[in-house]
Amino acid sequence: MILRTLSLLRSLQGASQSLEDAQATVQQACDYRWLRDEMPHGVVADGDTTLADGTPAATIALTYPATPARLAGGRWPEEPEAREGCFVAGDHACRAAGAPAYRTLESLSQGLVHGAAAVLTDASRLQYLVDRQALRLTWRRPEHLPEALARRLGTATTAASGHFLLTLKVPARRDEVALSGAWLDRTLDRYRRILPRPAGH
Repeated sequence: MILRTLSLLRSLQGASQSLEDAQATVQQACDYRWLRDEMPHGVVADGDTTLADGTPAATIALTYPATPARLAGGRWPEEPEAREGCFVAGDHACRAAGAPAYRTLESLSQGLVHGAAAVLTDASRLQYLVDRQALRLTWRRPEHLPEALARRLGTATTAASGHFLLTLKVPARRDEVALSGAWLDRTLDRYRRILPRPAGH
């Protein structure tokens, strides 16, 4: 087990990464896998938006009960109006929504299960989303949820603690969206491949 762990770390680290960098890469991959598994529970909330770099995109929304444990994970204001004006962005949004926060050994074991190549691919998919400011978590009162999500939740929208709304912008048109992890992989990989390469590469 120890030898396999060291081998994985060497694969992830390369010449320049530290142990901490390698662990962060595995954590990113774990966060992405959580997000990918959540896709079937989402709805298309907006089919006409853009990523931070101007790429046309569709917004997929996921909702989670604002349990005391989730609320304790951030400094959310007490007043509803102020709370709705706050947000958590990037990979922290996944964690605040409920993605498991893996400890070091758990992260490494995840890497061992999936292999270094798969870890690097999933981590880079999440980094693509983070770099384009595509992930955001907000708190919403039941009456302020997207209509499609409110219909799906039904009577659950009466929760007094409100809901966390995780939005994910994906470079696709509304009619292209398929709420599955496999579709998310394919879409992100296609757009990551067409990005301009940095000068000198």
